[in-house]
Amino acid sequence: MKSLFSSHIEQKKLGLKPAIHQELKRTILKLPEMDTLGVKWSKKNYPNGYTSYGSLSNLDQQFSVFSELKRLLDREASKFVKAIGIEFPRGDLVLSSLWANVMPKHCYHAFHLHPNSIVSGTYYVSVPKGTSPLRIEDPRAPLFMACPARSIQKDLIAKEGEIILFESWMKHEVPPHSSSDLRVSVSFNYDWIQS
Repeated sequence: MKSLFSSHIEQKKLGLKPAIHQELKRTILKLPEMDTLGVKWSKKNYPNGYTSYGSLSNLDQQFSVFSELKRLLDREASKFVKAIGIEFPRGDLVLSSLWANVMPKHCYHAFHLHPNSIVSGTYYVSVPKGTSPLRIEDPRAPLFMACPARSIQKDLIAKEGEIILFESWMKHEVPPHSSSDLRVSVSFNYDWIQS
């Protein structure tokens, strides 16, 4: 038996220094106090939570504490695309957006994908017990036709300090968060910039 056209997901410890990890968490938790545009955007698009996606989506360019995270993410994204056989005939793989997410109880992020990007992922800053998983949907699901029922979703539970990387076309969601403690993360996209 052969496995063809498999979907690749990388989940691993990133190795960010503990002091930087803690400073990252402190910075993220203060963002809603200064990001009125992001709070407003989140009320409409991120039920019960906060994300800087609609306002501060280049945190690495706005807060120095994110620079070491970016350096490690650049390394891992580069290794990921090489491992899955993606080659760029010209141009580079470049971090195009990096934003923070704070999910209190009942917050969720419905199924979506990241169009126009190559690699997407999340760095997990705070993962309380009973946290919501990252749920990935089988990309073949619309093609199953007369196939008997089978699971089309896989839940990935990350640990604090880990990253999950995947190709940006993969549908994913975060189901409603059930813990009373905050789920805190940093998500990102890498694009193919053809210069």
